[in-house]
Amino acid sequence: MKKGFQFISFCIVLISAILVFSAWPGSKSGAAEQKKFLADRHQAKKIECAGCHKESPPKAAVTGAMCMKCHGTYAKVAKQTDKVTPNPHASHMGELACEECHHGHKPSVDRCAECHEFGFKVP
Repeated sequence: MKKGFQFISFCIVLISAILVFSAWPGSKSGAAEQKKFLADRHQAKKIECAGCHKESPPKAAVTGAMCMKCHGTYAKVAKQTDKVTPNPHASHMGELACEECHHGHKPSVDRCAECHEFGFKVP
């Protein structure tokens, strides 16, 4: 009976810690941060929808070619992430289309995680 009580106590403490730290100010896993998409980041920088979509109201998804109109070349993007180890933009997969990982209006995807465990936070 004592072991069962200790296990339940441990679970309660663990769950409480997870809940506290997930809501901690500045936590990347907080609910407000999880609801922010790439489009929100662009909007915060005063970039309107038409800046990426080129049509109002937006109809088509944005392609990587459109991303590069502002972000430059793939090599420039790789240089901006050169402090990330390994650099996701200097991949053995070559120059992937931006939209393979980055999405404007839904959660972005860590494509590297399909084979690796780097734990990238993809904006």
